[in-house]
Amino acid sequence: MVSLGLAATQPAHATLQIAIQGGATSFFCADNSGTGCDLNPAIGTIQLANQTIGGIQVNGSIQTSVGTPANPGPLDILNSSSLSLINTTAASITATVAVGDTDFAGPANSFFTSGSGVWQTANGSTITLNWFNDPTNTQGADTPTDTPGSLIDTFTSTAVGAADSFSHNNSGPASDPGPFSMTQQAIGTLVGHGQLLNRGQTEIKTPVVPEPASLAVLGVGLLGLAGIRRGRGS
Repeated sequence: MVSLGLAATQPAHATLQIAIQGGATSFFCADNSGTGCDLNPAIGTIQLANQTIGGIQVNGSIQTSVGTPANPGPLDILNSSSLSLINTTAASITATVAVGDTDFAGPANSFFTSGSGVWQTANGSTITLNWFNDPTNTQGADTPTDTPGSLIDTFTSTAVGAADSFSHNNSGPASDPGPFSMTQQAIGTLVGHGQLLNRGQTEIKTPVVPEPASLAVLGVGLLGLAGIRRGRGS
């Protein structure tokens, strides 16, 4: 097994990261790791240089996370995307990709997932997209098969003909009472000289806010405390 020397060591702290296994070649990159694998200095974004990993040319690959202490936002979002994946050889190549981050803001009680892509001259190629949720907040994507938590959604596409495409959307319940992690994974086989264009994958959670009734109870409680203080001061 060949490992690209850009970033072979996982960071000690929780962070956005990506791990790839293309053929016999492995690759790892963490957000702002200082190894040069991440071209974007913004926290919460990993932008990879165009490169060939195990015979697969990877172009325009960007991973983002929002809703963590490092990159706060109103939603909890984990994204993974690439402009194109091109098999530069005549043989089929199997690849696995994982992207993960931790400390997304809870509580959250529902999820939304989506994935899509375009096959070009890739008849017989396959891809399986997986989405994971972990309320124990364990870091994922230390390796391409590191997917902590529960599988909350999965989708498989097989390319048919010279041109094909796929699209998937789903939603459902989740149970994240506090900070949690999300991990996405793509496992596929790209036939010789086949291409997968505009591959995208996202997972979104909406942090739960107190219901109006709860806010009303809180307001009454605060007014009661204020009255007690005034009574003691008179």
